Amino acid sequence: MSGAFNILFLWLVVSISGFAQKSTGVWDVFATGAKGDGKILDTKAIQKAIDQCHAAGGGKVYLHNGQFLSGTIYLKNNVTLWVEAGATLLGSPKAAEFPDQPSEFPTYDEHPLTSKALIYAENVRNISIEGRGTIDGRGDLIDNRGPNDPYLRPSFKYRPRIIHVRGCENVQIKGVTLQNAASWVQTYQACKNLIIDGITVDSRENKDVENPNREHAVKHRNTDGMDLVDCEVVRVSNCFITSGDDGICLKSFSPDRACRNITISNCVVSSGASGIKIGTETAGRIEDVVVQNCTVFDTWGDGLAIMTVDGAQIRRVTFSDISLRNIKRSGIFIRLGTRNKKYGANTVVNKPVLQDVMISNVQGSRLASLGCSVTGLPDYPVENVLLRNLNLEFEGGITGVKSTPIPEKADAYPVGTMFGATLPAYGFYVRHARNMTFDQVQLRFANEDQRPAVVFDNTEELEIRGLKAQSAAQTPDLIRLINTRKTNIADSRPTSAVATFLSVYGSQSSAITLINNQLVLSKQTFFFETPSLKESVKESGTIQ
Repeated sequence: MSGAFNILFLWLVVSISGFAQKSTGVWDVFATGAKGDGKILDTKAIQKAIDQCHAAGGGKVYLHNGQFLSGTIYLKNNVTLWVEAGATLLGSPKAAEFPDQPSEFPTYDEHPLTSKALIYAENVRNISIEGRGTIDGRGDLIDNRGPNDPYLRPSFKYRPRIIHVRGCENVQIKGVTLQNAASWVQTYQACKNLIIDGITVDSRENKDVENPNREHAVKHRNTDGMDLVDCEVVRVSNCFITSGDDGICLKSFSPDRACRNITISNCVVSSGASGIKIGTETAGRIEDVVVQNCTVFDTWGDGLAIMTVDGAQIRRVTFSDISLRNIKRSGIFIRLGTRNKKYGANTVVNKPVLQDVMISNVQGSRLASLGCSVTGLPDYPVENVLLRNLNLEFEGGITGVKSTPIPEKADAYPVGTMFGATLPAYGFYVRHARNMTFDQVQLRFANEDQRPAVVFDNTEELEIRGLKAQSAAQTPDLIRLINTRKTNIADSRPTSAVATFLSVYGSQSSAITLINNQLVLSKQTFFFETPSLKESVKESGTIQ
């Protein structure tokens, strides 16, 4: 009996012990050796917890009550990295702690650069980074160490991102704060089913947007707030982003991939470059993108930007219910160019397309005196653009205007100032566009500006309805058409005195119709570059 009892007792101990040690689905990094003191490197301890969590089938790796110093850690299938409120994941100040990641995916340049990251994942599923804690890239330490420090490598090549996720499915980033990155804060490439919700990005080196010398006053690290590269089925919402470079940016590195089925909503963005931007890197397709209910303010670059310059085919992009304030370049910048940069081993450059763009319900104040622009190329016009219900106020202040030719700059880097410090119009300069509509657009300036409100050059199927635009007494014309075909201007009016409502230039101008415009404040209705152009215009219902 005694031997049988001992065997039974031993069986019960093992059974109870096994039950007590059964996984709860949570792996505490302190249990795998983390110190959490912000001084001793915890990379191995955190990675051990991730590996154990993954091996067990998935769960939560838990960082709490500490500061966890780390180099690169690798997320794996079915693992949630949870950073609890009050806890901080700290990036190492040593670039050597962030190895380059060989990858099947193309990078920003022709060589495998910019692949370092604090948190890295490639070709895995069901991963997330969550919590109310902080992930600090400590980019200021990596870039600004002493001249004799072996880790002083300020080039873009050596600066790690905070998050870099490639080729992954079912990714969620929620609640966390990402701050002080050394490079792009977070990059998601060729991912599918991505949710980014309620996060804060605080990575702006030069927080003074009024300082024009942003890249030298404080070292500029190209800290994009969020980059979506060739990703599909993406939902970004409820985020606050203040970044040193572009705020939210959609890109394409692969001519055979697409960045598509993306919604961005309820976000607040302030940046050292553009606020919400498609481009600059644009090789494949970018389509079915909706941006709504967002505020963009204090940007050193453009407010809203859509561009294809490396062969991308951009279709079906909608911006709506946007507030813009204090934009130092173009409030709205749309560009089709042919820079034709290649990425990775790709050798193909597609023929560019930029069409089916809707921008509606946009309020803007303190927009740069530069003006806004929509420009394509003679062989590649921008097509099917609708601007509706815009209420924009520009800084203005440009007087003594001289007409100078605007170069094409087909292969130039696309940015609002690419055609010069000011555009021919204080409101919108449009060139090489087909089937474009301005519907219920209001334009004004804070300081007297003697440029036309809008200038259109080489356009076809242009419709202007309900335009209300301010002018100055010395303004030669409110609307200027240059080589435009099939243009309809209706129910529009100047809101202050102007010499001429409409000027027509260019021998190709034809089929221009004016209907029911209120021209009480216009000294004359038309100016024609040559008398023969008068035959190109038909007018009815004008109120004078």
